[in-house]
Amino acid sequence: MISINANIGLLNPVDLSALPDEKTALAIRHLNLFYGNTQALFDINMRIPKGKVTAFIGPSGCGKSTLLRCINRMNDLVDGCRVEGEISLHGTNVYDEAVDVPALRRSVGMVFQRPNPFPKSIYENVIYGLRLQGVKNVRTWMMQ
Repeated sequence: MISINANIGLLNPVDLSALPDEKTALAIRHLNLFYGNTQALFDINMRIPKGKVTAFIGPSGCGKSTLLRCINRMNDLVDGCRVEGEISLHGTNVYDEAVDVPALRRSVGMVFQRPNPFPKSIYENVIYGLRLQGVKNVRTWMMQ
């Protein structure tokens, strides 16, 4: 379970509950996540201000990575995973059908604790990003 204390160690605490939309980079409202019938995230509500460094800190298994995977929609790739609620990045709901998911993932990166390759060769994993960008001949592109 995630508990949020937004003012730990701040010289000038910020009241995130009163943060106006124009100063909010990320807003999460009533977010719940399920793996099948098992609920992993429970009614998450939070705002992250623009231009501030934010860290999710907590014990192993409390839901930090699961929440991050919701923000960049990596959970879309998990069979049986269901997300309820809203996540707005700069005013746009990341779960809107019009969202370009690869573009979202370029904007909201994630570093994994362990290597997480696709079930392909090492070469295919390395060039995957280039292929997403439309590079057809990787060897020619690399020689430029």
